[in-house]
This record gives sequence, C-alpha cells and structure tokens, in this order.
Amino acid sequence: MSDEPSDHYKERVAALDNVVRDCISVSQACAGIRSPSGSHFFASVLFTLLCTRAVSIAVLAPYSTWSKKLIEHWDYASIASLTRSLLEIRIAFFYLCTESCTDDEWRCRWNVFNIHDCRSRLRLFSELPDPPEDVSGFQEQMNELRGRLTSNTFFATIPANQRKQFLNGDRAYLSSLEEIASRAGVDLHTFRWLYKFLSSHVHGLPMSFYRMGQQERGRGVHSDTEEDYTSLCLSFVVSLLVRSRDEMKQKFGVSSAQAQQSVQPEGHASGGPPPAG
Repeated sequence: MSDEPSDHYKERVAALDNVVRDCISVSQACAGIRSPSGSHFFASVLFTLLCTRAVSIAVLAPYSTWSKKLIEHWDYASIASLTRSLLEIRIAFFYLCTESCTDDEWRCRWNVFNIHDCRSRLRLFSELPDPPEDVSGFQEQMNELRGRLTSNTFFATIPANQRKQFLNGDRAYLSSLEEIASRAGVDLHTFRWLYKFLSSHVHGLPMSFYRMGQQERGRGVHSDTEEDYTSLCLSFVVSLLVRSRDEMKQKFGVSSAQAQQSVQPEGHASGGPPPAG
C-alpha cells in the first residue's frame, strides 16, 4: 500500500481549498455592511464561524496547503469531530438566517435560542464549587425571556406539551436537527448516517476505537480507511459550505465580482449590530 494519497483525495483537498477561500472572500465582502435585521446580524456571526471551522479542517487535512507540517498526519477522527461542529453551525445558519419564515416565527425561534442559552449557562456555572455571584441573574433573564415567548403569536400555535419544553430551555430548535438539515438540502438518510458516524468520534465511543488494527487507522499514518473517511468528511464539508456561501451572497446582495475583490489575508465578516428594536 502506497503512502501517497489517491488522485481522488487530492481533488477533494483542492475542492476544499477553493471553497474555503471563496467563503472567506464572501465573508470579507460583507464586512462593514450594517445589518438591517436580526437574521442578517446572526448570518454574519454564523458565517464567520463556518469559515473558521472550515479553515481548521483545511489545516488538519493531509496534503493541504493551509499549514506547514513536519509530516502528513492522518487523523480522520479529528476532522470528523470538526465536521459535525460545522454541520451543526450550518443548520443554525440556515434555520436562523436564511430559511424563509414570518417575523413572528423568527422572533419565536430566536427567543427559544435565548432561553436555551440562558438555561445552559445557568446549569454550567451552577456546577462550579464557588458559582459566580451573578448566577442568580440567569434565572431573572429566564423569566423575562419566557414572558417574551409566551406573548409571541407563533409560539401560541405550538402544541402545549412542546411549549413546556421550550419554556424550560430543554430544546433549542422548534424542529429536529434532521428535519432542518433536510430543508437545508441535506438528504435525510445521508444526515442520519453521517451524524451517527461523526458523533461516534466526537464522544470517543467504542466504534471510534474498535477494529483499529484491522482497519489500519488511528495511528496517524496513511491507510485506505484514513483516506476514505477523510475524503468523505471533506466532500461533505464542501457541500455545506457551497450552500452557505450562496445563501450568504444572496442575503447581503454580494456579487461574485465583489467577493473576488475582497480577498484579504485575515479576517471574516462583521455585519455590525442590527438596528435597535
């Protein structure tokens, strides 16, 4: 078995390189544009995060031009972990920023996010041996956010048993991740398979380290398994980035020519805060 990757793998790396550079140029073209709405503001935040994750994947990918390496280190499991993170950011980007919905539904989605965030922070800091003094403030914020949500007309159309989960901060999305991913252009069966595969490496479950010897993986060296799974992740990342890039261009009215003129060595989008109210 040769240590040199196949032409197919090299094509995947080149495709990732091209789309990451393209995404960064779009991000920079949007920098400084004032956000006319909350969805525009979060689009600038989440698209920047997509670019950052994508660069990290490009840096890790063997034979990528994004980093100087002493050796070509093969570790598809680490790339898989970042790929799941990028997938979830892509879902949030589509759900909160580019999927069409009424203003009432958007505010409902946003406040469900806010409650989930507030509850998560409350749980996180409450676990410290000496919690910060302002931890109690999260509960006050929760009450305020619940008031916003219960007065939302779209929230009132949601079944009562589900409303309780959202008010408690148990769920961040009105729909399941697989439903949103499907609406965002990811085949449902592909999502279900890939999400399980990627998650097994995020959590270090037995599937991530069983059969290492038979499959010749997990040792940092080239193998067919390492190459195949790395190629799979890179191909999936490219598809997610392409859709997000095109949606970002459309949302901010950026043309391909404007994006090409905006390439800079560093920095991504900063759409600025949305107008008050």
